Amino acid sequence: RFQRIDDSIQPHFDDAKPSIPVPFTSAQWGSLASFGARPYPNTKKLYGSSGNSFVAVVEFGPKVRAWAVTAGGESGDPASPHFRDQAERYAGGTLRPVWFYPADIAAHAARQYRPGAPVRKR
Repeated sequence: RFQRIDDSIQPHFDDAKPSIPVPFTSAQWGSLASFGARPYPNTKKLYGSSGNSFVAVVEFGPKVRAWAVTAGGESGDPASPHFRDQAERYAGGTLRPVWFYPADIAAHAARQYRPGAPVRKR
């Protein structure tokens, strides 16, 4: 199961809190999208202890296209909407588009920031 309670280096898990089943197997069996789980103290469920933290597919052609997923989320702040917003996508193997070109990035940016400048929301 995938569970991210906080951003601690030493993970801890809680059966009473929400977690997500992950259908991947260990890389030991040749799985590219891998996920290893084991028991932790005071839990009855098995929780993820190893596996991919990032998976990407890139198509090279006249225009590069790519799709990716990050295990959990991009933020280390549990109060952020990006703390675990990729978890369901990761567990389902659903990749999101990755934007390379300036026009694509500008069209999909939630906000822009330049160090020292005020933060502007789109």
